[in-house]
Amino acid sequence: MLTLQGKYRVSDTKRLTILAESGAQRSEALTADIVALRAACHLNSGRCEVHVSTQHGLMYGTLVEKKPRRFNLWQFEGHLSFPQRA
Repeated sequence: MLTLQGKYRVSDTKRLTILAESGAQRSEALTADIVALRAACHLNSGRCEVHVSTQHGLMYGTLVEKKPRRFNLWQFEGHLSFPQRA
């Protein structure tokens, strides 16, 4: 499981989308996360399980790599959930 370095905002539906287009100004943490996501997804058929720090605290889930098609942006997206309490 990959632990992302950045802090992300998830929607009310707990959906996370990370846009990975080159040329955009982004933080070092986001750049490192995108590199790590691409490598992990490449090894796992386009899917990657992640831990993510969000506005709600630590969440986890599976992100899917969406490769660009014509006018769409390269992105990683998926739904997150909270860890189960022991």
